[in-house]
Amino acid sequence: MQSFPSILVFCDLDDTLFESHSFSVDASAHRALDRIERDGVPLVLCSSKTRAELELIQLELGIDQPFICENGAAVFVPRGYFGFSVPRARSVAGYEAVEFGKRYADVVGLLNGAAGRLGVKIRGFNDMSVADVAIDCDLPLLLARLAKLREYGEPFRVIDARPGALPRLFRALNATGLDCTSRGRYHYAGANCRDGVQFLRGLYRRAFGDVITVAFGDHGSAVPLLLHAHVPLVVQSRASGETTHLLRDVPTARLSPVDSVGAWADVVLEIASAAQRSRSSCWS
Repeated sequence: MQSFPSILVFCDLDDTLFESHSFSVDASAHRALDRIERDGVPLVLCSSKTRAELELIQLELGIDQPFICENGAAVFVPRGYFGFSVPRARSVAGYEAVEFGKRYADVVGLLNGAAGRLGVKIRGFNDMSVADVAIDCDLPLLLARLAKLREYGEPFRVIDARPGALPRLFRALNATGLDCTSRGRYHYAGANCRDGVQFLRGLYRRAFGDVITVAFGDHGSAVPLLLHAHVPLVVQSRASGETTHLLRDVPTARLSPVDSVGAWADVVLEIASAAQRSRSSCWS
């Protein structure tokens, strides 16, 4: 475990630092991440991806940190990471896992039930084979298999729906306690990252005292993440209008000049240095 961290960084992984579904990391990215690790800055990945996908990504990145999977449905903390037992956690394959979302079968049932009542035809990952997901999402079969290992939330597409069907479906799902977001051609029914972020921040505070939280995001699904950070940073999105909407929904956020992993590391370390100087001046 690291020494006392001045800052805690949450990063909405999907498209923010790496291309969607791309797990390859070049040498420059590894050097940037090594700089973050040497400065003792915890990096928490937040993603709509499954636990299996994030485990592979963390292995590729060479990091062993807590992470938040499936849009905030669960927090996974490496066993022994904090030096105390994580409250409400259950032991899962080397992690202390705290769940905030509904179980996958329940989400699929609620989604299909709402869509059926409204006459909205949908197709979710639960209806698709590994080969279907690979073709539709342009993934290798191995990565499609990891994407199919869902535990809490369901990506789905609306097929041949009447005008206005999607907002009605979202409202119906919200009434059942599911959070809904859209990204590209897919929508997502499940949880959001608010509870997981607050819970994990509380664990770091218990372990180290007050820390400054920094969050990076480029999409509407990152709004809860950005709203609960001391320093919310919006990464320019490729999606039309997405950056403008995000800056509107998070008034305290500012646009980050991040266009690469190296630039992202520079921003993180600059904030960490400023936080450390501020902390030192308070102690002097």
